[in-house]
Amino acid sequence: MTAQPKGRAWPPAGLVYGVDPSRFQDSDGDGIGDLPGITKRLDHVAALGADWLWLLPIYPSLRRDNGYDVDDHESVDPRFGTLDDFQQLVEGCHERGIRVMLDLVLHHTSERHPWFQAARRDRTSREGAYYIWADEPIDAPGDEPVFPGEESGVWSFDDEAGGWYHHQFYGFQPDLNVANDDVFEEIVRIATLWLERGVDGFRIDAAMPAMRAKPTEGTGADAARFYDRLRGRLTEVRDDVVLVAEADVPPAELAVLADHRRVDAILDFSLNNSLFLALARESAEPLHETLDGLDRTVQASARLNFVRNVDELDLEQLSEDERQEVFRVFAGGRAGFLYGRGLRRGWAPMMGDARRFRMSLSLLFALPGAPLIMYGQELGIGDDLSVEGRDACRPVMQWSAAGGGGFTKAADAPLILPAQRSGPYDFGHVNARSQATDDSSNLVLTRRLAQVRSRLGLATQPMRRHTLPHSPSVIALSAPGLLTLHNLAATPAEVFEAYGAKPLLTERWDGHRLGPFGFAWLRR
Repeated sequence: MTAQPKGRAWPPAGLVYGVDPSRFQDSDGDGIGDLPGITKRLDHVAALGADWLWLLPIYPSLRRDNGYDVDDHESVDPRFGTLDDFQQLVEGCHERGIRVMLDLVLHHTSERHPWFQAARRDRTSREGAYYIWADEPIDAPGDEPVFPGEESGVWSFDDEAGGWYHHQFYGFQPDLNVANDDVFEEIVRIATLWLERGVDGFRIDAAMPAMRAKPTEGTGADAARFYDRLRGRLTEVRDDVVLVAEADVPPAELAVLADHRRVDAILDFSLNNSLFLALARESAEPLHETLDGLDRTVQASARLNFVRNVDELDLEQLSEDERQEVFRVFAGGRAGFLYGRGLRRGWAPMMGDARRFRMSLSLLFALPGAPLIMYGQELGIGDDLSVEGRDACRPVMQWSAAGGGGFTKAADAPLILPAQRSGPYDFGHVNARSQATDDSSNLVLTRRLAQVRSRLGLATQPMRRHTLPHSPSVIALSAPGLLTLHNLAATPAEVFEAYGAKPLLTERWDGHRLGPFGFAWLRR
């Protein structure tokens, strides 16, 4: 195991930086990103102020679901490199004071996984009990596919097994039965293996859906007991191991994860949903309402906030009327819709106005909790709605104006989207090299926000919210010695509370007035 970074593991002083290994940097010219490529670019990650590098799945996989269709939890996809390459990446991160977070996919495997191959040969075997089988599909209320329109149901027939297996996601991703003690022990064994390889923590994919009972007996796990046990076992291996749970559920349902430090942080979708509703309405009220609920269930230091992840913008926690409000402002036409509940557009193009993008970037760093930035969002990279499904908002990283955007030297790189070669968000217009020396760029703004957040110690400071009846479009947040103001509207707003405050970082601010999509970080 490599030497660990010093200091507090969680919450991060700066930010968490998420990387899709296939789309960040190609080091060997095959058109696919890899682990040595990430290692090569660690100085960029460190300069952003990242305390954590979250690696999206690196496991062997056909990548039909961007790597979440795991073929083997214990190895590295050969396209990404070797275990030695992984070790060098971990060492490079630790040398820079960056901890490494790996995806722990415990909800399902791929149908190619050795466990499922053994299970289909004998449903009565030890591995057979890892999965959820039935002689006939069981129609249970609410048991519906996660991806409507792409999957017609949650049961698929396996000829070799002579039975039906359950899958909430795709048909090539059979669900694991985490209520099975042997499955739990496998999860502990896998996590322990990666901790011994130097990993510092895990993002637990689909943390709550994995616990839900399926239509067959004995397939639901008690979330409190499961995560208590997992925390206890992994702490025996590393007493500072960090667990982050992806949980797309309302604030009231998050308490089971947050209580007793079952997990260190929750990747929170409720705040993300209310943020887009607030932006659509140009009103801070939806944010205040959701933050009220979060404050009652999850302390701020245990929240990991994001504006856009790398999949669709899932607005499942909004009502249908509220979703329609967001769609009217941000959909950009029917091509932007996905699954009837979300949008597949990228953060910057969805904002429409560069000022609104920069304001929302600033707000992410000001909100109670830790900020998550996915690769390229610090630049304001685009999307490509000519690409099917969720990959429309997964462009490769744009390092320079070169033909492959500095991502690759390959003449034909399958992951480069057409829109990255031409248009307002192409390599020539949006890239890290040009933005690094431009004080007005999104990259420089991201670095400054992380520096201010870290310097002021916001990760551990108590934060208060303020309602401004005369300026309902402004979200006002304060910590000791600091006031942040963000105008969600395309019209100016008066902010009398800021008289006498000294500016630290501002845009469209003149002392008591915020311009359209203006923001201010002020010393009090």
